[in-house]
Amino acid sequence: MTTQEEAKELVTKAWNAMWLLDLSTLDEFYAEDVEISGFNPPKQTTWKGIEALRAHCKELQPVVTSKAFKITNLDVVNDGNSFYATWEDQFQVKIPGQEHIMEQRGIAHIVKKGGKIGTWTMYEDPTPFVAMAMQGQMGPPPA
Repeated sequence: MTTQEEAKELVTKAWNAMWLLDLSTLDEFYAEDVEISGFNPPKQTTWKGIEALRAHCKELQPVVTSKAFKITNLDVVNDGNSFYATWEDQFQVKIPGQEHIMEQRGIAHIVKKGGKIGTWTMYEDPTPFVAMAMQGQMGPPPA
């Protein structure tokens, strides 16, 4: 059974692995057939398989970087194989002309498979995205 501290460590390390430039540690934390679901403006999207996750991370790297991921609460359920976590982060938005720090928070449901993360479903607070959209910051900068 996974303890709360072990779960927090796994989730934090797995999150941080998605932001390493070479993505060299993804395989340590995510199952080969992992399914990750999260907000990818303008909609909720699911990436299936470690290679789809790797490709998505490479797409994000030039646009945004996680700077301060923190689990604010985590509950271990289902004999230690599932976690519900609330989290917060600060993202460095790197879009030319729209650089800023975006504070974000949300909830995640994570299920382990073979000791690694098998599914990660994340729901984010849309407030920062709404604020960006209202300021015309959701697309590429004007030409």
